Amino acid sequence: SSGINAEYGVSLHSWLPCIPRDTPHPHHPTTHALRTPHFYPDVLVVDGNGRLHNKQFGLACHTGVLCDVPCIGVAKNLFQMAGCLRDDGHKDAIKSLESPGDFFDIHNVEDHVIGCAVRTTKASTKPVYVSEGHRISLESARSIVVRCSKYRVPEPVRLADLGSREVLREMEVRGSV
Repeated sequence: SSGINAEYGVSLHSWLPCIPRDTPHPHHPTTHALRTPHFYPDVLVVDGNGRLHNKQFGLACHTGVLCDVPCIGVAKNLFQMAGCLRDDGHKDAIKSLESPGDFFDIHNVEDHVIGCAVRTTKASTKPVYVSEGHRISLESARSIVVRCSKYRVPEPVRLADLGSREVLREMEVRGSV
């Protein structure tokens, strides 16, 4: 059966910043949290890009390699770079996505497929951007993302986002932010 079978959360304090467009440090606490013997997921769905990245090695690739876990990159916005722009052609392609699971491939300047834009639900008109992270094909990644989406953003990413916002609210109340 498909779905989220477990939620795993950990509170980490890091002196290493995670800078957008950068590759995370190999000793970042997030990667250590996933290297525990009692937790081995079938697949990780990461709020960030995999191969859909200017270096073709975004957060989902890095996390998957360091943790040796199949990993999918899901971004809410297009990572714009050479050959990959939110131009009129891209906007027209988005309009052609009519049903959940409809997609179009995204190519880099060498014309290699590095990800895809996917419509995840009937109600959402904006796609998410899916890319291979590690040990998974783009086709499988896209299928998993669509199957675990109740709303536009797949549940693992949506729930992690909601959970992190709750933790931040609690920290603000305690005065530790």
